[in-house]
Amino acid sequence: MYKLSYEYLFELVKQKNDLELNRQLEKTHPADIAEIINDLPSDFAFYVFAKLTDEMASDVIAELNDEAKETILDRVKEARLIRIIDEMETDEAADILSDLKDEISSKVLENIDKVDSDSIKDLLTYDEESAGGLMKTEIISVNRKMKRDELIDDIRGKYSDIENIHYIFVIDDDEKLIGVLEVVRLLLAQENNIAEDLMEKEVLFAPVTMDQEKVARIFRKYDLFVLPVVDEKGKLLGRITVDDIIDVIDDEASEDAYKMVGLENEDKVFTSPLNSVKKRLPWLTLNLFTALIVSSVVGIFEQTIAKLSILAVLMPIVAGLGGNSGTQTLTVITRGIALGELTIHNTYKAIFKEVLVGIINGVLIGTFAIILAYLLKGQILLGVVLGVAMVANMFIAGFFGAVVPVIMKSLKLDPALASSVIITMLTDIGGFASFLGLATILL
Repeated sequence: MYKLSYEYLFELVKQKNDLELNRQLEKTHPADIAEIINDLPSDFAFYVFAKLTDEMASDVIAELNDEAKETILDRVKEARLIRIIDEMETDEAADILSDLKDEISSKVLENIDKVDSDSIKDLLTYDEESAGGLMKTEIISVNRKMKRDELIDDIRGKYSDIENIHYIFVIDDDEKLIGVLEVVRLLLAQENNIAEDLMEKEVLFAPVTMDQEKVARIFRKYDLFVLPVVDEKGKLLGRITVDDIIDVIDDEASEDAYKMVGLENEDKVFTSPLNSVKKRLPWLTLNLFTALIVSSVVGIFEQTIAKLSILAVLMPIVAGLGGNSGTQTLTVITRGIALGELTIHNTYKAIFKEVLVGIINGVLIGTFAIILAYLLKGQILLGVVLGVAMVANMFIAGFFGAVVPVIMKSLKLDPALASSVIITMLTDIGGFASFLGLATILL
């Protein structure tokens, strides 16, 4: 596949070589064009976008990152925006229009194909993180009594408007989904076969209100390419394709990673410094208060630290290893919840396993710490204190790293949200209290 380089396109724009620029854009995949536009200065990005045909522009804009998309949508003329939206699939058009001002969205919807406009309006009523928000309404649905040749003619008539036709959906007279028919099977069917005879009756589907994470699990579990979406009465509304789910999986993974450190998905590499400060400051403020709690625990043992300054050197080891262990457990449990691996039946088993892992790691690392303390300082008792504190803190890390996200999930809170700061606080408190407490008693 032809690959247009950023440097070459940049030079073409700089030289305003429109003839060669148009030629290069025509033979470049929309996703590759979008990747380059994402990195271009805003004026250059809009210049390139303006050279695209409406059809190509509809494919490119759907692939742009949020910053580039916002820049282009702010500058594109209304008449061209209407033409671009008219070329898009309904789910992608709904995503674009949801980011625009209401008056602009309304005007666009008034001037595009009425069938598409009605479909997009329906999609905009659904939660964007639900099956309804993911689905596209471009589908091929056929009545159960249609014969093979009728089915093939129906597909021919709709093929140009619908991408990725792997399956057609069979409905009854009330438009309720009753089966799914693979296109390959249709081609091999006898002339007198009807849809009802050829279809698979055991069909997987997603209720229109199902959360997108649950939809992704169905795709992952059953290795699906497409999944029909129905309303509460079983009426077929649309379909979700695997390319939509790949985006969901990427978004969910990014969202969890961001939340675990107190960030929002909107905080990107080139987000303005002021906006980044606004997004990060509340989390850092929370961190300040948890750090004050931890420091108050250390303050209880101030006299012990004053007598044995070596404790101040070793304290970060206990806290650091406990924090890392807690984060490892938190990551495993949070992903287990997200992937549906953790259920009401196996949660206790998962918690026990993580506690056991923590204790074993604590014993092994603690033993090494005892040997190291003896070799470096010649103080076996100091090593014992450090080693026992390691075991205690690894236990705390394993237990709370598993329990905290489970509790948050049971309270219908996002397990990734705030779990890391809570676990870090608990491992710090547990590590310092056990280490300094043992040192006070034994040393």
